[in-house]
Amino acid sequence: MGEPERAEPVDMVLHIGSGKTGTSTIQRVLRRNPEVLRGAGLLYPRTPGKVRHTRLGLYVRPDDELVRHADWLTGDYEDPAAFRREFRRRLDREIAGAGASGVVFSDEGLFSAGDRTIRRMRRFADRLGGRVRLVVYLRRQDDHLVSRYQQVVKMGETTPLTTWMKQDWVGTYDYHLRLTSWQDLAPDDFVVRRFERDRMVDGSLVCDFLDAAGIAADESALSHTEVRNESLGAEAIEMLRILNIYRVEHEGERPGLFGNHHHVVKLREVPTGPVLTLPGPELDRFMATWAEPNRRVAREFFGETGELFRADRKSGDTTTEQRLDPARLDHYFELLDIPEAQHAAIRRIAKREARRRRKVSERAARRHFARRRAER
Repeated sequence: MGEPERAEPVDMVLHIGSGKTGTSTIQRVLRRNPEVLRGAGLLYPRTPGKVRHTRLGLYVRPDDELVRHADWLTGDYEDPAAFRREFRRRLDREIAGAGASGVVFSDEGLFSAGDRTIRRMRRFADRLGGRVRLVVYLRRQDDHLVSRYQQVVKMGETTPLTTWMKQDWVGTYDYHLRLTSWQDLAPDDFVVRRFERDRMVDGSLVCDFLDAAGIAADESALSHTEVRNESLGAEAIEMLRILNIYRVEHEGERPGLFGNHHHVVKLREVPTGPVLTLPGPELDRFMATWAEPNRRVAREFFGETGELFRADRKSGDTTTEQRLDPARLDHYFELLDIPEAQHAAIRRIAKREARRRRKVSERAARRHFARRRAER
């Protein structure tokens, strides 16, 4: 990836998420307020993406990672070399046309990027030639996990939460490893914030981001609305998962590589019950995995000796039961305008998954009572 330096240096603010930390709100605010940003000498370019800068994340990935990445597979892209040439040409033209002294980029997909991608980002920053300010938000890992599951189901995931969570999360949730990896970017400023409302400037995510990014703008001048809670209830998430299975088994879709936006919009319009989570003891064990890395982050990036996060785990209006009663299908068929020709196959899948979840629950109950007897 040849990156010749430009004649006029351009500063870069790079926001890398992490995901599920208000990134959509931040990106919408940046997109909706070009005049305010221009007054601060900044540009939020369109070349990398209309809202989220997905194409920047793709541009800096090496070819072997790029062609396997979900954003590449679901996009309408040419070969990597042609994509990169066009990206550079359009971005250079956009920056030159804006006459800005700084550019703001935002892509939460970069948070878990590997070392090679970070090195390529360093070359990209060198090409711009100005100062680099790196901004990252961190969220409690257990809250992030269950929120992330909602997101992946909306994007075509087919496995239940209890199965999905049993994967290697080091590259995502070892925050010390993530932050020290990104130090290789050698930013002039590395700003790490915790996604906790009572720690934010004026209790506002937008105010806090403006401060973290060093953007000299008054929040009152910005056009924005902070997004309401977009979490769906456990029943709605299970309905989406069943529809995902149908699309994989009957339409040849690939898990995790298709969206459900039109269904999600309709599901948000109606109450869908408590939000899906995992049992408290399981989440406790999950958090214990990251206790030492979190303490190191608190010490090295915040100068603190206590715990990294002080907000409690979200536990109100939640359930650990991931099951859809097949008798509820007619309600969702009507709500989501599911074609009648699909009903029979979806019913079979729903009944199969309900039986499977019931067996899982029964096994979990037996293990629980066995542990209780052993403790006596």
